[in-house]
Amino acid sequence: MKNEVKIFDISYDGAGVGKLDGKIVFVPKTLPGEIVEIKLEKENSKFSVARVETLIQKSPDRQKALCPYFEICGGCDFQHCAYEKERELKTQMVSKELQKVGWTGKVEFEESDNRFFYRNKVKLEVFENRLGYFKRGTNEFFEIKTCPIATKEINDTIKKVESFLKGNQLKDLENVYFKQVDDNLAICFLFDKNAKIDTKNLKNIEILHDFLIFFAFGEVLESNSTKTIQVFGNEKLTKKMFGQNVEIDIAAFNQVNDFVAERLYNYVCQNTDGKNVINAYSGQGLLTALIAKTAKTAFGIEYQKSAHLSAEKLKNLLKQNNMHNICGKVENEIEGVLEKAKIDFVVLDPARAGCQKSVLEEIKRRKIPKILYISCNFSSLVRDLQILQQNYTIKNIKIFDMFPCTANVETVAILERV
Repeated sequence: MKNEVKIFDISYDGAGVGKLDGKIVFVPKTLPGEIVEIKLEKENSKFSVARVETLIQKSPDRQKALCPYFEICGGCDFQHCAYEKERELKTQMVSKELQKVGWTGKVEFEESDNRFFYRNKVKLEVFENRLGYFKRGTNEFFEIKTCPIATKEINDTIKKVESFLKGNQLKDLENVYFKQVDDNLAICFLFDKNAKIDTKNLKNIEILHDFLIFFAFGEVLESNSTKTIQVFGNEKLTKKMFGQNVEIDIAAFNQVNDFVAERLYNYVCQNTDGKNVINAYSGQGLLTALIAKTAKTAFGIEYQKSAHLSAEKLKNLLKQNNMHNICGKVENEIEGVLEKAKIDFVVLDPARAGCQKSVLEEIKRRKIPKILYISCNFSSLVRDLQILQQNYTIKNIKIFDMFPCTANVETVAILERV
């Protein structure tokens, strides 16, 4: 008997939703209105996950994906539809989640200038000196020659890096990171923390002579325990900002879509103008410095030490005396800042896991008048809004489409004290 289902909805992670024998089944790479024959891959008592075997009735919004790996890769979710439909689905996804906190108002949407070739940072897996990703939902490697959401400069470099790897047979190499900043491209090779690499006798390094090359040793590039060294290229990785060349840390977080990030940061600054602001989870201090241009005072709190040091360099470069950078976990540091300074506005920009409950409770206790919450995971955003909503009301919700072709969005919620 064929397992045939009709897709009637879209899930929070971009999969189509159908029903089979009365049970919900999630089918990635499908669109509402489609009828598909499926093969079940995972099952539990509440739902199933399946893949498409045969597309019986396709949506009029369906189109051919640009990426040759779209069907197996777990990175993109919406290349099989036009951007107008992707925008509609993302707005629907966010709106549905926000109903859990009583939001029924309009969800604004800021489009990306580019749907493809926008991503300025990618992490590729390494297997037998080849570069690629894992198949969706697995740790099964597949090689890629191109990634249509990465910048063209990054794509042009993949083959060169593979040639370098084949010439050196580097042991204990886990990942290769590509990071484009303006016209500069940096490549960081992440090794096991105990790896021993002779950086003085690298072969074929001239293949990468146009780039800044870094070696890192640790489990995660962004960790404080990871050691990073620059092994090739005399200049620093810099970005033109504030009329200056601002040094960028290869290991620290940065927004992956330059076009959308600029609009997001402008939006934040418009709302923090003239205020005393805390920018929590502040990274390298770029947003804190922008806020400080118009705010009375801007405090940035960041746990990653290398990112904090970058923020300090930026403060000194700009001579921004009303910018104060604090190195530590937000849950440990925010109480002290709120104790010594009268704060009007808190910007929260946490990682996907969202904020610690203690941070939200401290903000509530101090009766901060206004909050701007930036989230790349609207499920954790909704969880945190549920904690805040007893004392705060949501004034505005806006999507910034930082990650076209994927189910991810950057959602900004503005809240005011009741």
